[in-house]
Amino acid sequence: MFGLSVALTTPFSQGGAIDSDLMVSHSKRVLQNGANCITLFGTTGEGTSLAQTERRKILKTLINADILPNQIIAAVMTSSLQDVVSQCIEYHELGVNRILLAPPFFFKDLSFKGILNWYSSVFRALKPHKIQFILYHIPQLTMVPIEPKLISALQEEFGSNMVFGVKDSTGNLEGTLEFLKNKDLMVAVGDERTLADAMCHGASGAICGMSNIFPNELAEVISKKAHNTMVNKMTDLIVQAPVTAGVKALLAIRSNENNWLNVRSPLEVSPQAHQSLLKTHYNLT
Repeated sequence: MFGLSVALTTPFSQGGAIDSDLMVSHSKRVLQNGANCITLFGTTGEGTSLAQTERRKILKTLINADILPNQIIAAVMTSSLQDVVSQCIEYHELGVNRILLAPPFFFKDLSFKGILNWYSSVFRALKPHKIQFILYHIPQLTMVPIEPKLISALQEEFGSNMVFGVKDSTGNLEGTLEFLKNKDLMVAVGDERTLADAMCHGASGAICGMSNIFPNELAEVISKKAHNTMVNKMTDLIVQAPVTAGVKALLAIRSNENNWLNVRSPLEVSPQAHQSLLKTHYNLT
């Protein structure tokens, strides 16, 4: 069982710097309220908007604040082989040995062989470091799908300990079921609304954004394999506008901390109408 990893959102000050104090307190809150670990620098965390110096600094800050490295997954989202390898080595040197790895996403219409060669090159370079990889399947953003046959080919060469899992963020249960045919693969769900059904079919847990607000509730969905209608309803409302800003808006409502509203360019703050919609329904839950 993988359990629940919070796809942690990144708080920014009004001036645009990472609010490290708020990030530490939020990380501790979710870990004390149902989450098994946190995933940093992913989509919800605006990872592609952060410099590597910022990622390294906040990771050190969290570890110095007594968050254990084995409670952290770091997302790596870049098309450069050299950058992937260097980032993974930096995280490994800090004790973080689980990586959520997105595919190379700039060039489109990539062949199966091209994608396989890219991942194989990454894994060969990093094989001595004993890192576990979770492949990030979010084709609605990357336009590069992770196919089950790709994972099988990589596991055949590098083993299921290194090619450890997949995060399926499509919200397509049928696709999740295809991943679940591989019994040597940890399958984590990214869409809260399909989580209960996926768990009933053998999924291992979730890496998801709504757990920033509802960690206990989503941990219960995982353990009981039953839908939470309130979380599903709030997720339906979140996706009516840009999702990352929406998660931040709902977190600001829950915590009464307005710094959560701030996003990095090119994203924009959640529209006021969307904030009002979320607030109205959150107050009714």
